[in-house]
Amino acid sequence: MVMTALRLVFPLVLVGTLADLVNRSWLESTGYYYQTLHVTSWLLRRTRLQQGVLLVQTGALGLAVLGVAFAVSYLLIARVTRQTSDRLMGGGLAVLALQFLNVNPATLRAGRPLDWTAMNLGLTGLALGIAIGLLIGNLYGWSVKRWSQPSDVVIRPLTLGTLGVLLTALLGVLWLMRAPLGSTTGLTAWLRGPLTGASGWGSLLGVSVLNGGLAWLGVLSPLPSTPQQAAMAAQNLATVLETNSWRLPHPLTGQTILQPYANMGGTGMTLGLLVAIFLVTHNATQRHIGWLSVLPVLGNFNAPLLVGLPVILSPILWLPFLLAPAACLSLSSLCLALHWVPASAYAFAVGTPGPLISYLGTGGALSALGLASINLVLSTAIYYPFVKWAAIAEQRVHEEAISDAKL
Repeated sequence: MVMTALRLVFPLVLVGTLADLVNRSWLESTGYYYQTLHVTSWLLRRTRLQQGVLLVQTGALGLAVLGVAFAVSYLLIARVTRQTSDRLMGGGLAVLALQFLNVNPATLRAGRPLDWTAMNLGLTGLALGIAIGLLIGNLYGWSVKRWSQPSDVVIRPLTLGTLGVLLTALLGVLWLMRAPLGSTTGLTAWLRGPLTGASGWGSLLGVSVLNGGLAWLGVLSPLPSTPQQAAMAAQNLATVLETNSWRLPHPLTGQTILQPYANMGGTGMTLGLLVAIFLVTHNATQRHIGWLSVLPVLGNFNAPLLVGLPVILSPILWLPFLLAPAACLSLSSLCLALHWVPASAYAFAVGTPGPLISYLGTGGALSALGLASINLVLSTAIYYPFVKWAAIAEQRVHEEAISDAKL
């Protein structure tokens, strides 16, 4: 049910992610293609184009979150009733509940328009959309089962819809009166703690697992950086520039090891997942989603792949999703400790192809490129049996659905 809902919003996530990739890697000054292709020298009206791209990005990803809430609730209610009016009413209530949670409480003042917290209607809000859909769908389905009057195409959805809107409005008012911050601000603040000064194999492993776990739950955004991380990166870069030595004061940080060696393709080392999908040749659906996701994954934007397969909430793919980056992180830390590869010190631009991050970050060290290639092979080997297993499981579910439809 959640898998079906995620695949329904996959086109929106794909379009929104591609727009995000274009904006951040081509139109922003920190982008890889902006810097390497000197975009400002040949692209006219860049600012106006960027505004249009941002509109596509925000609109598509925002609608994807609303859509997944609607679809999850709709599909849950479809299990208990065939009436389309009930399904549509339940989906509409899920969208309404999600909107109530995405108002900025700081703007609740007389005479001022309300501001929507748009970030909650982007990739960070996908988990919230799934949760709201599950909650509203189950509550509405429970009400349908206990409806004592004869089923009616108008009366029941009208009654349950009215009660649902009133209850949702009441809870929304209580939420906005009690919540001093947005619905994800507190969570983000809490997650900053483990990242403060993260240095060393153990702490980086914890960051990797936490980041992967949140992405598996549907929070498709990287964990926030901290001032301590920025300071360590600056000290590493100053050491290289001033002494021409790669004996960095902070050799194990997110920038030196985690990003260049264990996050190729995005959280979960998903470039290895993409290669594994193409190696498993007997599942056309997986390969189709893989081809559609090639460009964003190469730029380390993996949301389409995580939504389309889906990896989110997958009972099969969660283990390799956490294990692959952990294995790459461990191997890379060992190679760095043995001085087989230099630590990455140069900051990488947004959208840099995953395998090139370590090469460029070490000033062109071939050993770093070699280690990145080994990590890609290692992550592909970890993902391969699970991708094959997921393909077999999906095929069995499809066959059972066809058999049930014929009965």
